[in-house]
Amino acid sequence: MLGRYIPLLAAVCVSALIAVAMVIGSFLLGPKKPTRFKVSTYECGMTPVGSARDRFPVRFYLVAMLFIVFDVETVFLYPWAATFGLGSRAERIFLLSEMGVFVAILLVAYFYAISVRVFDWGTERDDLAGQGPEVTDATLKPRPPIRLGNEDSGPVALPMRAEARR
Repeated sequence: MLGRYIPLLAAVCVSALIAVAMVIGSFLLGPKKPTRFKVSTYECGMTPVGSARDRFPVRFYLVAMLFIVFDVETVFLYPWAATFGLGSRAERIFLLSEMGVFVAILLVAYFYAISVRVFDWGTERDDLAGQGPEVTDATLKPRPPIRLGNEDSGPVALPMRAEARR
């Protein structure tokens, strides 16, 4: 009876072993030369403003929740579309009407989000207003490019393939 689960147990053990080996391998083989730029906080190219403990605007959470809701609900469209052609005509009409109700609920949620102005984004200065120190133009200026120290090492000679030389 339990012999049927041996392949599953073997797959779980092999997966866990591979995961642990990758973590240990990257720790042992990875470069370990931290610089001021490598250990600094990366904020998608934006200069980090304020503390990491600052509060985010409520708008951020509303958009995040709406994204999750609409993303998860659109995942339900695929199984519906895959099974829509199966069954009798009455079943297909029932499935179509159920999907109409589902899409109508989605549209109500979408128009409600528009009516409460969830998608109206202000400027970055408006989003940061009232959160910690005063936001100035100097705070919002672009960060200087990150230099890793090898930018002036000269041109790199890459070997060419035989078919590229022709």
